[in-house]
Amino acid sequence: MRAAGWSTQGARRAWEGYLYLAPAFAILGLVVAWPLFETLRLSFLDVYLLRGMGERAFVGFDNYLRFLRHPNAPVYVVNTLIYVGGGVAGTFVAALGLALLLSERIALRAFWRGLALIPWAMPITVTAMIWKWVLDGQWGILNYLLTSLGVIDGYVSWLSSGTWMWPAILAVSVWAMTPFMFVTLLSGLQGIPREIYEAAKIDGAGSWTMFWRITLPLLRPVILTVLLISVILHLREFAIIWILTGGGPGIRSTTMSPLVYVESFRHFRMGYGAAIGVILMSASLLCTWIYLRRLRVER
Repeated sequence: MRAAGWSTQGARRAWEGYLYLAPAFAILGLVVAWPLFETLRLSFLDVYLLRGMGERAFVGFDNYLRFLRHPNAPVYVVNTLIYVGGGVAGTFVAALGLALLLSERIALRAFWRGLALIPWAMPITVTAMIWKWVLDGQWGILNYLLTSLGVIDGYVSWLSSGTWMWPAILAVSVWAMTPFMFVTLLSGLQGIPREIYEAAKIDGAGSWTMFWRITLPLLRPVILTVLLISVILHLREFAIIWILTGGGPGIRSTTMSPLVYVESFRHFRMGYGAAIGVILMSASLLCTWIYLRRLRVER
């Protein structure tokens, strides 16, 4: 009887917990689950806004096949890979370097840490607009400074040059994305016991050896996590590319995230745009699945 009473009481408490969580689940369903469901549903329909939302013919996987068969699809995919690969790699190198430097006992360490977080405190659209002015080919301050110092002979169109367009975009991305990764890596570094380094020093290990044999292995779970999150953030990033170049010149800097906007709200092909969005979301989910599987294997 006592066991049954405890069981009933435990079940009642569990239901009470679910009841308290119900508002949060309702909000998540409204702002996350429902838009995802609608996007997935639209991707199987032929929805053209200029024809009216009432005309929605079911076309199955035609929208997906249309993208895969599009002559410019390889360009969009390669551009996305360049942005994700270059942005994640550059952000990781910058963030790890900052974290290693500012984890040491240096003068004004708290000030430098706060300074490193300034890009994180700025809205991404403001950051992109400032950098667009800095990189402007005619009036940008970067061209003025470099010509004044004699580094370049004439002004460079940083955001439309075939040579400098992607380096400029990736530099802005690294600037904007580094603070988040820096804070996470710095927290991971501070969680490594200092006794391990002290013991390694006694054994005669140098800084480079301690970095490869102690820091990186112990920081590996944090690194994998921030790399996954950074890949997802770069996959869905819209504002930086759209504000800096608008996907141009032509389609040379158009990644799949701005492409979703262009097809949906400029060409008014909502079903086709939704299909591209689902493909992009599937890539993010694949990254998450790979990470979770790897984490399970390690455990």
